[in-house]
Amino acid sequence: MSDTANPPNLASKEEFDARLKRTDEDRWLATRYADDAGRERLVAIYLMNNELQRALQAREAMLGKIRVQWWRETLEQVGGAGPVRRHDLAEELARVTSGRGDLMAPLMALVDAFDDILDDHLRAGGHQDGGEHEARHLAAEAKLMRLAGLALAPGAAEAQLVAMGRVAEAALAMKAGLDGAAERWDAARRGARVVPSGMWPAMLHLAGRSGGPEPSAFGKRWRMFNAALWRRL
Repeated sequence: MSDTANPPNLASKEEFDARLKRTDEDRWLATRYADDAGRERLVAIYLMNNELQRALQAREAMLGKIRVQWWRETLEQVGGAGPVRRHDLAEELARVTSGRGDLMAPLMALVDAFDDILDDHLRAGGHQDGGEHEARHLAAEAKLMRLAGLALAPGAAEAQLVAMGRVAEAALAMKAGLDGAAERWDAARRGARVVPSGMWPAMLHLAGRSGGPEPSAFGKRWRMFNAALWRRL
């Protein structure tokens, strides 16, 4: 669950948009390249991902698992025919996924990926660098990227979704400093050329992740513009 549960007035789509800008400006900037419906779906999905990320930071892994289970039950309501619990993001997810039953399985897969990470936390007493546990984090990023791609392009080809997932995994591997990450990133960014332009708003937040200093606000926007224009990360 989140701090936004049971608000007196449910947030507007503009407020959700502002919330993502505050919490994940890179992804927020990338969503500017999507059409209105795609942008609203991405914003809601990314905000849910933020909630799941918070679960990993819970002071005890079991508390994180309770939060993840709350979201699993909420998504069951979102995908069902009955009412959705009064929670602003839950109701927004129900709105933006209306008529998109194909998104329910990928949404659940994302929740399951975070649950797997927390299972490791329970067994090991917290995050463990490298190995299978790091692979679970990479898998969660890939599932989020696939979900974002499908949110923009229902019926997207599997090869396109696989390529997007590899980009997400490689970018996280770079951030974590894993062995072979640079080569992995180079291969993934080349493979991303198979992804059609309509799905690129799901990847643009990764533009220019080849290392080096953090770009200025203008530089970040310029990198995203070029990536969108040339379909090259």
